[in-house]
Amino acid sequence: MSSLLKAWLKYQQAHVGSYIHRSKEYFVNKSLKLGLGQESFLSFLDRTHPGLHEERKKRLFYLSQRLPNTIVFTFRTLHFIDWFAPIHLALERLFPGKFGVIYLDYATTLRRIGSGLEYLRYREQVQSRLLSMGIDPLNHFSHEELSSYQIRPKWILGITTETIRQENLDIPIRVYLPHYCLPKTIDHSLPKNIDFQHVLLPTRPPYTYESLNSNTTSFKFELHHVGYPKELLRVPQIKCFPNSIKPVVIYAPSLEIRLLMDAIKNGIIDFFRNNTQWNFVVKLHPSLESRRHYISTYIKDELSGYNHISVDALSNINSLNDEASVLITDFGSTGGEFSLKSGKRVIFLQIPKRFEGGADLKFRDDYADAVCPISELPQMLEKLISLGPLSNEELTRMRTKVLNCTAKSDEQAAKTLNQLILNLN
Repeated sequence: MSSLLKAWLKYQQAHVGSYIHRSKEYFVNKSLKLGLGQESFLSFLDRTHPGLHEERKKRLFYLSQRLPNTIVFTFRTLHFIDWFAPIHLALERLFPGKFGVIYLDYATTLRRIGSGLEYLRYREQVQSRLLSMGIDPLNHFSHEELSSYQIRPKWILGITTETIRQENLDIPIRVYLPHYCLPKTIDHSLPKNIDFQHVLLPTRPPYTYESLNSNTTSFKFELHHVGYPKELLRVPQIKCFPNSIKPVVIYAPSLEIRLLMDAIKNGIIDFFRNNTQWNFVVKLHPSLESRRHYISTYIKDELSGYNHISVDALSNINSLNDEASVLITDFGSTGGEFSLKSGKRVIFLQIPKRFEGGADLKFRDDYADAVCPISELPQMLEKLISLGPLSNEELTRMRTKVLNCTAKSDEQAAKTLNQLILNLN
C-alpha cells in the first residue's frame, strides 16, 4: 500500500472520528440548551468568566458611548487577520483615540469549526495572533457572543476580505480588502457576492484584476490605490534552523490540490530529502492546514525526521523573510508578495496552461528569476543562491511598476478609511 493511500485512509478515519466528536458535541449542546434556554454555549461560557465578561462589557460600553466611530473587521479564516492588522495599528498611530476597532469572527458558521470545542481552539489561535501583533484580544468577539450583549457599538465602517453571507450588520461604509496582492486568473473581477462601496487596491495595471485594466470601464464602487498593507505587518522573525549556516529555501505551494499532487508525483518529496546542502521550509497554505487535508498529513509524515526540513502552515510568510534565501511556488500571490517585500529570488514551477492569464502569472512572466520543472530545481537553486537578492535599485523599480503605493501602504490605507468616515460625517 502506498504511503499516499495510507494518508488518504488516515484522513478518512479522521473524518469518522471528527463526525463522532461533532455528534458528541451536538448532544452536549442539546443538553446545555435545556438549561440555557435561548442563550448560546459561547455566551454562557463568556458569562461564567465574570471578570473577563465585565472587561468585555466595559470595552463595548466605551465603544458605544465615548467612541462612536467604531470600525468592524469581519472574518472567518484565521490568517485573514494579517491583512487588516497593519491598517488597525496604523490607525492607532495616526489617529490615537479616534477610532475603536472590533475583530468580529463568523467562524462558527464554518462546519469544520462550529460553536463547540473546535471554536475554542480557534479563538485561542485568533487571540494569540492578535497578541503577537501587539493588539488587545479584548477587541475580538464571536458574532454569537456579541449578539448576547445588550450594549452594541455604532458601526461607522465595515471592512472584510471574504464572503460572509450570515453577516447582516447595519454599516454605512463598506470596504473590500483583497487578501492577495496579485489576483489569479479565476479572480478576473472583484467578487460579486460581497457588499462594498470601496476597494483598497494593492496593485496597478496590468498586475490587478483583469476587469480593472481598462480605463473605459465604469464601476459602482470607488477604488483607492493604497498599495499592499500586509507587507508592513510587524511579526517576529522565525528561525527554523537557528544553528545552521546552510541557505534556507521556502516551498510555498498554492491551495490548488491538483498542482500539489502533480508536484508529489514529479518527485518534490525526494527533492527535499536528497538535497541536504540546503534547509527547506515547506510552507503549506493555511487553509490546507485548517481543513486537515490528507495531503497535508502525507507531506508531514513523509518529511518527518529530517533535520534539514521543517513543515509550517499557520505562520505568516513575512516571518521567514530574514532567514530565507529563495522561494519556490507554483502560482497565486505568494511569489509576488515574497519578492516585492524581501527582494529575494523566486522560482516558479511549470504548471498547466489552464492556470495562465492572471495578474499573478503576469508578474511571474515579467519578474520570475526562474520557471522550471522540479527536475531542474537543484541547478536553479545553486545559481540563484549564488546571485543573492535583488539590488535596492532593482527592487525599487519592480515595486514602482507593480504596486499602487510603494511606501507606508498601511498608513495610506488608514488615511483612506479616515477620509471615508470624514466624508460621511
